[in-house]
Amino acid sequence: MRGLACASQYTVFGNCRRRSRVEQGLSICQILRVLCCGERRQIEPAHDIGPRRPSRWVASALTRVALVLLGMALGLVAAEAGLRVLGLAQPGLYVFDPYTGWALRPNAREWQTKEGRAFVSVNSAGMRDREHPLRKPADTLRIAVLGDSFTEAKQVALEQTFCALLQRDLQACPALKATKIETLNFGCDSYGTAQELMTLRHRAWRFAPDVVVLAICTGNDIRNDSLELEEDKCQPFFNYRDGELVLSGPFEESDWFRMQCRSRFDSQRSALLNFAGQVRSALRARWRGQVIAPHRVTAAAAQVGLDDWIYKPPHTAAQREAWEVAEGEIRMMYHEAAAHGARFLAVTLSNPVQVYPDAAARRAYMQHWELDNLFYPDFRIRALGERTGFDVLNLAPAFQQYADRHHVYLHGFNNTALGTGHWNLQGHRLAADLIAQRLCKLLDQPAPAARPDLRTFAVWRKP
Repeated sequence: MRGLACASQYTVFGNCRRRSRVEQGLSICQILRVLCCGERRQIEPAHDIGPRRPSRWVASALTRVALVLLGMALGLVAAEAGLRVLGLAQPGLYVFDPYTGWALRPNAREWQTKEGRAFVSVNSAGMRDREHPLRKPADTLRIAVLGDSFTEAKQVALEQTFCALLQRDLQACPALKATKIETLNFGCDSYGTAQELMTLRHRAWRFAPDVVVLAICTGNDIRNDSLELEEDKCQPFFNYRDGELVLSGPFEESDWFRMQCRSRFDSQRSALLNFAGQVRSALRARWRGQVIAPHRVTAAAAQVGLDDWIYKPPHTAAQREAWEVAEGEIRMMYHEAAAHGARFLAVTLSNPVQVYPDAAARRAYMQHWELDNLFYPDFRIRALGERTGFDVLNLAPAFQQYADRHHVYLHGFNNTALGTGHWNLQGHRLAADLIAQRLCKLLDQPAPAARPDLRTFAVWRKP
């Protein structure tokens, strides 16, 4: 049987052999004869007749591929040019920053309509604020406000932000009658306490502020400070090493990782990529609006995007470490303010669920998560201030009382969902009033003496 099969194969192999003489080395047919027929005789390689020229169909295919790629490139160039001419998909508001990971792009301009509606204008120093000279004018009290998206506040007009309103309110403070007040808004979207500390060190001190206000969003700032819990690693992280709080993480330790982070923001220079990102964001926003419609919002839905575990003592090692690092960073900021002879005020903001104007809905949320109250993070930071020696203002309890008394939403907008997201106009107005009252009392006290010996303070030792 094998002989018959082998004989039949030789007919095929013979034809194949004639077709494959042009191949160098052993032909395919010769190899098949060895495998199929067990042929053990020495197989001579085919004669080398020189390299083959590519066949016409290969050349034609390559030409077609090149034309397709050229057409795609020309199409992308045309789309990029068209979007730029029409003024669509302008460069994003944010750029790469070597200290904080990202920052507001100097002189950026943008209409923001995804949550609320406001024209966002960034000054030449990368702040959502009017222009401020580096040299502080005479008879002027400067207040540097550090925070995240609540402080940047691109959901409302610049003059309606709590920073701008705070400047007006403080003019009525008896201790500041002959003093000009100047607030500087250093807030930036998605910042954690580590980024706010780096902003204070590398940007805020250049303006010589007299007061430092740290606006803490407890809903995500604690998580932002954890290398383990935070998803976005393109930012600085602090960690305890041998009892000292020092910079760590891939953003600090890997040049390659920092280059990847830079490319993420450099791509925003393309109008086409920005347009694609805007379409994706619009679809996501529309999906969120369907999932959390205004008429179906609950206290639990108001907490979407924030952390639920923050309202009770940490129960995992990662949560405990996140709290320890966040508290260490706040202490570092206080000590750096003392080193510069500046007053320091930590302000804990409100999360939507804390001030949702429905007591029954809040109780249902608390029962679901087995909470005693909704102010654990606020009171914990207040206790930190009492132990360390700095002032803390908790806004959430006062906001809750105001919301219940007046039956108003302090978070949310008509184009999103009331009771969710960031502060609306009423939220900013109330925040400015309460912060101004506390600062007025603080400024009525003697100014602290500068501690030049602490100016090189770079790490914090665990108490």
